[in-house]
Amino acid sequence: MGRKNVSNLEFNSQNVTRLLRIANGTSVWQANTQTPVQIIQAGYLRDLFIIAQGTPAFTGAPVVDPWGPGSLFSNLQVNSNVQAGVINVSGLAATWIMQVVMGLEKMGNSLFSPLITDVGVNSWNNLYEYSAPAAAPTNMQNPLFQVPYWLPLAQKINTLDGYVGIWDLQDPSIQMVLNYTPSSTSSTTPFQLANNNANPNGSAPYYGVTGTNSVTIANPSNIISRVMYDPPLDPKNDPEFGYVHSWYEELWNTALPGSSTINWRALANSGYITRLIFSVADATNFASAAANTGIGVADSNIKLSNSINLTVGNNAPVVQETVYETRLRQFHELGRALPQGVFYIDFLGQDLTMQNVLDTFTAGNINLQMNFNAALGSTAVGGVNSNGKVIRGMLQALMQ
Repeated sequence: MGRKNVSNLEFNSQNVTRLLRIANGTSVWQANTQTPVQIIQAGYLRDLFIIAQGTPAFTGAPVVDPWGPGSLFSNLQVNSNVQAGVINVSGLAATWIMQVVMGLEKMGNSLFSPLITDVGVNSWNNLYEYSAPAAAPTNMQNPLFQVPYWLPLAQKINTLDGYVGIWDLQDPSIQMVLNYTPSSTSSTTPFQLANNNANPNGSAPYYGVTGTNSVTIANPSNIISRVMYDPPLDPKNDPEFGYVHSWYEELWNTALPGSSTINWRALANSGYITRLIFSVADATNFASAAANTGIGVADSNIKLSNSINLTVGNNAPVVQETVYETRLRQFHELGRALPQGVFYIDFLGQDLTMQNVLDTFTAGNINLQMNFNAALGSTAVGGVNSNGKVIRGMLQALMQ
């Protein structure tokens, strides 16, 4: 994968440009429907922020799903007319991207200072003001419903002189659209949020109450903001626009229910893999998750020496870890582990270089495997089977 032999050090220099955080506008929900939002054609775009907000009401005693509140949206997309599918993930995957990338690059350990007093593997970090009643609305943590999503479009890579994947929205030929799909089945306010009834399984923000109208949000909307740069006065100081950094969500190639080994294989000739985030929700745990045991595969079931096994080529090992090694690495890099059953592998490293990224053009048969001490649950609980995701961060060239 080639690139122009240029440096954008001038772009990162003092008095050449200015970092801006500016509102793009507010978008009102339209039920369980994909809603497009045009990104304003101005500046050099680096990131998008979304804050979903509204006034919640509760019937009965719903509680936050152990993998909520990311499931507030079933899908988030950022599309450009010159590179379709820059980001295409579920809301849940977007929260994990935010936690991993912000934890590694932006905020470090402070990202995970607890605010919401949910316990153990169900705890969420201080970015969330998320109403989580233990019994009806009298025990709400916060009467205001606010769930943030940060969508990083560019990726900082020091060996490429800074951020790559910045979008030139000064160019009238480049248009960018954010699409979001709420997890709501109603068509007017108050919007009814999807509810997992008696058992959590990671597919909806709440669980615990059977029936309709157990969790509603009145007048929900999304505040959308841009993190962007003023264009330099001299175009020769522009950043490198020849790259795109994307986030894609996929399923494991192996069906999870009843499996003791699962696999995912990278698509050949698709670019550089910068990070992998992956999850396993074990149906064995769904019915007991209300006792804070978590819905993800239990640590006691991933104690093999190759429980996480990443290989390339002729099965040459790149990463082989037990869950204990994985947890130690996550605590060291993030300050705490991700929710039970969620994992990541970072190929950029602390120095954010290209030295260890996986090149799908030259490294064939990139295979991620998980091996379990016992098979994952094979019986659907609440109509949902064991399931999981693989989210890949990819650096690609616009032209080969």
